[in-house]
Amino acid sequence: MVEEEVICFRKELLSGSLNKRKVFYDEKLWRHILDNLQSIPRSVAEKDYNFKQVVVYAVIKSGDLFLTYRRTSKTNEERLRSRYSVGIGGHINIADTTQLSLFNSDHKEGFLLEALWREIREEINIEAAILAEPRLICFINDDSNDVGKVHFGTVWLVKIERPEVSLRKERGIGKLEFYALQQLQNRKEQFETWSQLVIDRFSVE
Repeated sequence: MVEEEVICFRKELLSGSLNKRKVFYDEKLWRHILDNLQSIPRSVAEKDYNFKQVVVYAVIKSGDLFLTYRRTSKTNEERLRSRYSVGIGGHINIADTTQLSLFNSDHKEGFLLEALWREIREEINIEAAILAEPRLICFINDDSNDVGKVHFGTVWLVKIERPEVSLRKERGIGKLEFYALQQLQNRKEQFETWSQLVIDRFSVE
């Protein structure tokens, strides 16, 4: 069985940004990261703190409501089990790049969107109209825990017409529910770290 290869970059690329807040957006840094992506076996990436795996994290919103779910015991990432989340996503692998020439083109974000939609399709059915192409709204770089030390989050906002979604199959995601931002703030401590950071981000906008 061929081992999964995930897309990542060397953590040293963030050296000028490590004093930033854990949630931020920096276009120049993003272009620099895109110019220096590489793939390595996931088993190596999960343990080597010299690398950051690029993760897509889709926040699905309908009007003022955000999609949430609870991670079950079947989730692949055991460090996040039983936590609530506002993000659907995961790693980017070689298959998402489709053509490796994307790394040398002006459309490098294309394979991130490919990965984003793959992750969404694997987990849920969106049964309402999608109002616009997903928009990259911020990055998450949080080295305060073992999960964050080897991952770099790209947070994408997906707006849908109505709060109508369903589970495709129970693979690690529990019941889907939509909540207003105030409700998320009131329950924030129940959410995984990245989701807490995203909730804070929306709270100050």
